[in-house]
Amino acid sequence: MSTPGFYFLRHGETQFNRERRFQGSIDVPLNDTGEAQARQAAHILESHSFSRIVTSPACRARRTSEIVAGNSGISIHQEKDLMEFSVGSLEGRLIEEAKKAHGLGKGDSYMLMLPDDADNWQEFVHRVGTAVKRWTKQYSSETLLITAHGLVFCALAEFLSGESRFSGNAEPHYFKPNNDSEGELWGDAWEIKKI
Repeated sequence: MSTPGFYFLRHGETQFNRERRFQGSIDVPLNDTGEAQARQAAHILESHSFSRIVTSPACRARRTSEIVAGNSGISIHQEKDLMEFSVGSLEGRLIEEAKKAHGLGKGDSYMLMLPDDADNWQEFVHRVGTAVKRWTKQYSSETLLITAHGLVFCALAEFLSGESRFSGNAEPHYFKPNNDSEGELWGDAWEIKKI
């Protein structure tokens, strides 16, 4: 049996996204723009087939999933391991302000200033990748939509393609495996395409 591909959708915009604040585990809802973005994503995904949605438990991801599912009857499942990367004590702070306070420039990654209480990136990549692998194997005869967060997308891209990628709010992507002869490919050979 071949390894199934899946769709991924980052949640719509929140006020923290608009203000460029660290969100992490803070449960920030979609703003009006985010609701509209989720409806647009739902429209795009109408022409693509998936049978169930697996979402982060954060309200911004759950609401995005609900908008996409609409009245279709598609099942929505929550998965705690799809929760966003926690930046610990930086959560809620303005990103650029925090970077400046740590002597980092605009082009520098905030990963260079993570506090001790933040998630470990490699453990996060493993957590996210393992969760998606578990769900796609459990429903190997179906195509899933994973709805989660920006850094979850980055981690998943790194886990499956060996390269970190960025997704804007409510941008649907398709993860396509290049299956090997034995049908078990969870390495660095996946293609990721924005749809």
